Amino acid sequence: MSATPYPAPVWQSLRACGDAVEASLARSNVLLTMGGEPTFVPVAPTGAEWQTAALGPTKLAYARRLARELVRSAFPGAVILETAGKHYPGEPLPRWTLLLQRRADHQPVWRDITRLSADLAPGHHTVADAKNFLADLADSLAIESTHSLPFAETASPTTITGFVLPLDQPTGTWITDDWTPTLGAGPLPLFPGDSPAGLRLPLEQLGEKNLRRALTAEIRDGTLTVFLPPLLLSSYLALLVAIEGSLASQKLHDVVLAGYAPPPDPKLPTVGLASDPGVLEINVAPCATWADYDRQLNQLYAAAATCGLCARKLQFNGREVGTGGGAHLVFGGPVGLLSPFFAFPALLPSTIRYFQHHPSLSFAFAGAYLGPSSQAPRIDESTYEALYELEIACAGAENFGRPQNLALFDLLFRDLLMDRSGNTHRAEISVDKLWNPFAPNGRLGLVEFRAFETHPSAAVQSATALFIRAILARLAADPFNAPFVRWAGELHDRFFLPAFVWEDLAKICADLAAHGLPFDPEWLRAPWEFRFPKLGEFALLLEPPADPENPAAEKPKPQPFTVEFRQALEAWPLLGESPNAGTVARTVDSSLDRLEARVSDATALDSGLLLVNGLPCEFRPLALSPSPSPPSTAAPAGAACGIRYRAFYFTPSLQPHIPVHAPLLLEWVDRQTLTVVAAARWHVWNPRTVDYTDRPADDTVAAARRAERWEPWTKTLGQSRFIPKIDFPPEGRHTLDLRRYPAQAR
Repeated sequence: MSATPYPAPVWQSLRACGDAVEASLARSNVLLTMGGEPTFVPVAPTGAEWQTAALGPTKLAYARRLARELVRSAFPGAVILETAGKHYPGEPLPRWTLLLQRRADHQPVWRDITRLSADLAPGHHTVADAKNFLADLADSLAIESTHSLPFAETASPTTITGFVLPLDQPTGTWITDDWTPTLGAGPLPLFPGDSPAGLRLPLEQLGEKNLRRALTAEIRDGTLTVFLPPLLLSSYLALLVAIEGSLASQKLHDVVLAGYAPPPDPKLPTVGLASDPGVLEINVAPCATWADYDRQLNQLYAAAATCGLCARKLQFNGREVGTGGGAHLVFGGPVGLLSPFFAFPALLPSTIRYFQHHPSLSFAFAGAYLGPSSQAPRIDESTYEALYELEIACAGAENFGRPQNLALFDLLFRDLLMDRSGNTHRAEISVDKLWNPFAPNGRLGLVEFRAFETHPSAAVQSATALFIRAILARLAADPFNAPFVRWAGELHDRFFLPAFVWEDLAKICADLAAHGLPFDPEWLRAPWEFRFPKLGEFALLLEPPADPENPAAEKPKPQPFTVEFRQALEAWPLLGESPNAGTVARTVDSSLDRLEARVSDATALDSGLLLVNGLPCEFRPLALSPSPSPPSTAAPAGAACGIRYRAFYFTPSLQPHIPVHAPLLLEWVDRQTLTVVAAARWHVWNPRTVDYTDRPADDTVAAARRAERWEPWTKTLGQSRFIPKIDFPPEGRHTLDLRRYPAQAR
């Protein structure tokens, strides 16, 4: 697994940069909190729950263990509450979420974490334990325990599974209610379902004057589950103290706390552990500074490793990738109304413009799924008119007065920052939680940056977050108002290639340095290498031409140069609707792949050319070399091109008449003799074209699988080649798309 790539002196420089960022924000009077949503999977993930499914047999157990470990190692005195999370169309129930809550004043919320369950093992609690616990709790709250009523499942109406106690604290005193005159004394019939009993009570049968808030204690799989009603923060904290006291009095351990959390409050920092498709998502508690964020991220990664979780996957062919989930970065203020995006109306428009000007921010840190139909499409990948309309919206936002009409400010961007289907959550810059009156957690003053995937290293993840925080600090100090760039086909043709992504990242770092924020582009080397791994290279010699005016002069020595191949990016297009189990579904075409070929010295193109499956590539000059080199010996910039090809054959897919192009035959041809001087084959899978029985067991096996995909190919060395003339379309002037041309002999 990936360790930190930053030696101690480099990390000290990173910390100094962090201090400069915080100082810049302070000079601008900006209160900017930051959080994020890194995702984790088991070291050896198996089953649908770690591929595509949100729920599964082991995910909740991992979440409970991780929450327990975080309390032990990072947040002593915190409590773990299990509650309902996201609820999506087509899913019968909301997904679960664990909330790890602690007090900002460092007072303990919960003292003995062993009283809460840390796994899914069946417990040994009985219905009598639930009854006795509830009676003890009622006594400690000074209310009538006789008002508790038994309940049962509808399928077994006489089998008591737990008890309910009406409970509230509207003032400083706890109160209860007698439901017996309305509901009777017998076991209350719960609504059928799998949710905790607190969500399935027959509350609609109560009278208008009956108390509707209630606490339940039930036995689920042999484990006592205590369900808390919705309460304000002070009552919630007081009830937790009473509950822990009653559990101690009854000598009960391995209990589950479930129910409603109090409204969001800075006094109760909260880390969320949520079930998400294929991953366990962690919602980091908001941090006032990058140093706080870095500390929390390191605590999280360490606890995850202790529990057998990591932030990467190994693909069957050996490639190391992210978890497949996101690592969204979230920025806002201490509370919604104090969000810097409201206090500084130009900040959000500046951010939108800056990200649109720098496509590397959209592509350098994202996952494998890119493009218009992805989870985080760029503004200019959404709808045709988005840029035009956003120019008007940004100008309007910058002219807002104070106090602002927050709902109107939110609406300026809500119908523009979205994907092509109108989904406001699926956007590179999402304002779903800015001031959305239609969502329960929508008015938080937050802006979410979604084009980020979790990196295996906490240090790299933290440095990436500092990079974005530095950009926001620069924009707060000096708003960016340059007009949008109409990238058109250049967007993917150029910025899907790693060399041009690096070039753009370096431009951003130079801009930050010009604003007093010294962010070294080399600090982004690790995420760039992870995103664009090197596949192989040709090491060649460039014969300098003889001096025509002095034929007798000693011929200059040949100069070495390389043709380097790296993984590039590819957008997966969304296909049309197709029948699926009685409904319709839309899939993406993931059959395409893209590589980059980069010549270290552009003058080598005068004497040689690259053929891929017999077709010539068209290189684009670089302004900056992505290769690390000492400043005194800066490497020549070189030139790069893209190679787009069909890696797999799927049905359905775009262009189903086109066969698979792999393995790719890569040949460097001498222009003078038209003979092959270097060659290799690149395999998407492996040279044997056999199925792997399982994912790589460890990094050594993964590295071996990666290495065998690059196959030196001596069989064509010295052969003559005919160089066909092909045309490149406006959308891809420097990308050889093999689908456009007849197949050549390999």
